[in-house]
Amino acid sequence: MNNSPSPQFASRTCGAVACLILILGSGISQAQAPQTLTPIPAAATALEGLPTVRIDTTADRVARRELNASEAAKSRLRVRKVGSRYYWASLDDRPLTVTSSGGFTYLSSTEPGRYVRIRQLRDKLTYVEHVDTDTGSVTYWGELRIVLGK
Repeated sequence: MNNSPSPQFASRTCGAVACLILILGSGISQAQAPQTLTPIPAAATALEGLPTVRIDTTADRVARRELNASEAAKSRLRVRKVGSRYYWASLDDRPLTVTSSGGFTYLSSTEPGRYVRIRQLRDKLTYVEHVDTDTGSVTYWGELRIVLGK
């Protein structure tokens, strides 16, 4: 009786080990990569975003809609900065925490499922504003403007 593993088992085992090494290796290199600094300058006093797209998501459907000027103005993102703290002015002045990862800067509420994600795209700052709701979520996409000074 032969107790050695079959060629298919050996091949699968080698493949699994190779995948594990690749995954662990990429995690190590990502952990050592320097964090991208936030694109928000120290002199900023506010962030203002004008959305162009709204996406409503529920368990049953996803609806993407381009906003007209009036809808965009009503859904404007407003974040104010007081000292080194940020507040989501357009969402009941909720405090925000700023973190960076890769090319993104996140302004996150203490409540899960509520955040603003900023990134520089060519010569513009773009943002995604995401808020989970009782029945799904609402996400806005737009362009961000940084207000400097008082």
